[in-house]
Amino acid sequence: MFYIKNILLLFTFIICNSYASNSQNITNKPFKEGENLKYEMSYGWITGGIASLDLSKVDYKGKKVFFVKALGKTTGIANSIYNVKDYYESYFDIITGKPYKSKMSLKEGKYRNYNEVFYNHSNNTVYSLKSGQHNVNENIFDIISAFYHLRESLNNLNIDDIVTIHTYFHDEPWDLVVRFKGYETIKIGLGKINCMKFKPVVEKGTFEDENALDIWISNDKNRIPVRVKMKFFVGSFKTDLIEYSGLVNEINFQ
Repeated sequence: MFYIKNILLLFTFIICNSYASNSQNITNKPFKEGENLKYEMSYGWITGGIASLDLSKVDYKGKKVFFVKALGKTTGIANSIYNVKDYYESYFDIITGKPYKSKMSLKEGKYRNYNEVFYNHSNNTVYSLKSGQHNVNENIFDIISAFYHLRESLNNLNIDDIVTIHTYFHDEPWDLVVRFKGYETIKIGLGKINCMKFKPVVEKGTFEDENALDIWISNDKNRIPVRVKMKFFVGSFKTDLIEYSGLVNEINFQ
């Protein structure tokens, strides 16, 4: 089943970049308050679910921060079978992109999982409501803040470059690794668009075959995920961008 947690992992795969700096000029960010992205998940001609990412600004402990809501849920026939509604939140610094707090609430059939994680970057620890304090790598991100922070740094890549990011996801440290495969123009419902193409580097617990997953991110100043495609022995799942608003830069669909 194509859960939203997998979608978020796939989105993060494509924006992980080892060249990321620890601070960025806010005027150069490829995103801003009010950005909204919506995706449709499908299996062949059957629509299986939708996912959305909404970015705003809120006050967190007296400081203005970015706040993201990420929602994924099944629809139609898939919902009657699997009944998935997964929700994530992230509060992260407007300048550095580092997270202060993340939250997840998963409802997948009868399965339930809820947690909140607090990040202390001064001593490289996180505190989980479920499991207590953990030591983590420097520059740790939750799965959502990683997506936004590293969109700023997807530059200077050569074919077959491997890039890595440290995340704390599902209550444990998790290094995500991808390989840049070049450029490709693809067609989605919104039109044709030139993209950067990525594949995951195979790791235990992720994908058994590097060719099982293809990811396309817009080759423009927005650097947003456009398509994710996963191949299984029974067929392929596809996730396409279907709606967007509040972008910093105009998308030039052909």
